[in-house]
Amino acid sequence: MHETREAAIEQWLRAWFTERAPEIELKREDNYFEKGAIDSFGVIELIEEMESHFSVRFTEQDFQDRRFATLIGLVQILRERGED
Repeated sequence: MHETREAAIEQWLRAWFTERAPEIELKREDNYFEKGAIDSFGVIELIEEMESHFSVRFTEQDFQDRRFATLIGLVQILRERGED
């Protein structure tokens, strides 16, 4: 079950990033800030859309989590938030 949920989360995230930065190819482990796929305004939009789409609320601790800056990390955090 987790694999299917993780795949769906990753697919949604990839679509979100592709829509905003189609010229940037993101690997799962890439830091999307360093790759230029998102800026400080974009991250606010991403957070709002993830919270709305996945019915989760992020905490300040989530933003401090090093995983937050990568696709695979976001997938893990969203999966964990969905299990709460």
